[in-house]
Amino acid sequence: MYNLNVRQQSIIELVHQQEYCSIEELAQRFEVTTQTIRRDINELCQLGLTRRHHGGVGLPATLSNRSYAARQVTNQHEKQIIADEVVKAIPNGATLFLGIGTTIALIAERLANHSELRVVTNNFEAAHILSHFENIETWIPAGRIRTNDRDVVDGSAEQFYGQFSADIGIIGCAGVTGIAEHNSGTINLGSTKVDTQPFAMEHELREAKVSQAILANSEIKWLVATKSKWQRRANTKVAPLSYFDRVFSN
Repeated sequence: MYNLNVRQQSIIELVHQQEYCSIEELAQRFEVTTQTIRRDINELCQLGLTRRHHGGVGLPATLSNRSYAARQVTNQHEKQIIADEVVKAIPNGATLFLGIGTTIALIAERLANHSELRVVTNNFEAAHILSHFENIETWIPAGRIRTNDRDVVDGSAEQFYGQFSADIGIIGCAGVTGIAEHNSGTINLGSTKVDTQPFAMEHELREAKVSQAILANSEIKWLVATKSKWQRRANTKVAPLSYFDRVFSN
């Protein structure tokens, strides 16, 4: 059991709710100095309970994703705003690819008033929502559903997307890397060039490959990502941000 003070316990709760909190935000909330918050954050980071970011604190680094239920209640208001903006931009009569994630499921919820849509998705939660809408034709791949994530990301999902051509492909991501570390471009390390442009990232290669299949078979490519994703790290590249026609974020 960790010996945390009340403020540190509250900081951890906030970080798990929002995924990222700035030092200024925390100082104002708890009515203490930024130096006090930095001391709290340093102790939490030393215990491995949080991860320090420039100007704030976020979730500890991990190679796996949190449960769908936990992610569903995180940054919910921000996700709803993004979903509303995405749905406004979707025309009737379109063929859509919808990828994995909780924001994508919120987009599916808001398609009820659209007409003549065809939606292809490996997001089981989105498919379940869409199955209630008679005006939307919904296609899903065969394969094992991941109970922790409510989706299908095995090889069958990649192949399934390859059988369609979408007007718009919409994916989320686990994180966006390359923003804070470098300016977009390349750097030279001896004779090796290292790409430093920002990338949409996923936790697992199979997740990234399915998202890549969505993008490869879509005429227009959209990314949805709450501001917390710009502070999170993941280890598998999906695509550079420059590859997307639109990035919906807050």
